[in-house]
Amino acid sequence: MPLPFRGGVVFGHTVEHKETSQSKIQPFTPAQLVLLMRQGFGAPCVPTVRPGDRVLAGQVVGAPPAGEGGRPAFAAPVHCGVSGTVRAVEPRPSAEGETLAVVVDSDGKGEAAPPLAHEPGRDGLRSLMQEAGLTGMGGAGFPTYLKYATNKPIRYVLVNGAECEPYLTCDHRLMVEQPQRVIAGAKALRQAAGEAQVMICVEGNKPDAIALLEDACRGEEAVSVVRLPAKYPQGGERQLIKAVLGREVPAGGLPADCGVLVTNVGTAAALADAVQGRPLTHRVVTVAGRVKRPANLYVPIGTRLSELLEYCGGAVGETRYLWIAGGPMTGAALPSLEVPVIKGTTGLVVLDRPENRESNCIRCGGCARVCPSSLLPFAIDAAVISGDMAACVAYRADQCISCGCCSYICPAKRHLAHRVTMARSAFRENRIKPA
Repeated sequence: MPLPFRGGVVFGHTVEHKETSQSKIQPFTPAQLVLLMRQGFGAPCVPTVRPGDRVLAGQVVGAPPAGEGGRPAFAAPVHCGVSGTVRAVEPRPSAEGETLAVVVDSDGKGEAAPPLAHEPGRDGLRSLMQEAGLTGMGGAGFPTYLKYATNKPIRYVLVNGAECEPYLTCDHRLMVEQPQRVIAGAKALRQAAGEAQVMICVEGNKPDAIALLEDACRGEEAVSVVRLPAKYPQGGERQLIKAVLGREVPAGGLPADCGVLVTNVGTAAALADAVQGRPLTHRVVTVAGRVKRPANLYVPIGTRLSELLEYCGGAVGETRYLWIAGGPMTGAALPSLEVPVIKGTTGLVVLDRPENRESNCIRCGGCARVCPSSLLPFAIDAAVISGDMAACVAYRADQCISCGCCSYICPAKRHLAHRVTMARSAFRENRIKPA
């Protein structure tokens, strides 16, 4: 029986905006790809091609740089999703500013590189995860092979199909349209984790996905489907582990510390492809919000968001738009639609740009009640404004998961999530340290 996690918010149907849950996945391939060498969490890759080179679909165009002791750095390789010619290797816009990219003009032929091969067994699968460039596809982009390289005993693998963010339905459609692919990936994850028990975790507002997955895994050993209540942020690692297993990840620890690994449902499907010899080159992206024809599109990584919006008929109305890569709660506001899809891009959400003028905190305590990490966002907000980093340490800002619940609930429209995330970033950059 799923357990409630602390805090969070329940959006309700009219706020979730999941209209695209009935939009079947459509393929879309642009004439040019912009493959960023930084694809999420970790070090940027090093280009392995030069302008004028011919590349094949599935070929590596960016490799992790050498780390300590000559081992590859904390990153996953980048593969090209089309065949064609390298036009340029140059900085291009990203959600974080300019990032080095390999620009490839497609020739439309789709000629493929030799398929991946892997050794049988747990170690072979973990090496395949690395070679195929798998990362977390729910947004963070953590290299999957590093997660599964743990030496700690793993009893459970949770395949995260919660997809609790408003607007996003890419995982929902993946589970509905390709349940066998998801189950094949779940079985491979089980083997990579040392024959752990696998639970595919789906919120109850996706009954069609739950039914199809249950049918697909019927008779499978140690693979099951768990129905969860629809509550944000149900898909957060710590919240998912608490809800499904009743276990608490220790502060400063990892899910592996309590015998659990959490992997996005899209990553599970990508592992099924890798077992068949195909590296991670494509993903499903939801285009929603103030869009003429909202859709779920299956696109090669490196597709520019401007082309996705154009394919969907453009934005609706005459207004100042806010473009978000990902969902409105945790996604990144974009400076430009020339930013390309990366492995962790779950969606492009187009919203009216809000005025959102802050007023003084009224000390209602709403942000503290909804915080899944049991923090005091209003206190951290005040500490950041005053520059009191010692107070940020005392209030454990490093435990923030950047879910955005505090800003969502705040009647004073305080930029709580932004400032708490600023404090958390200071921890990560070692500018301040917990006592």
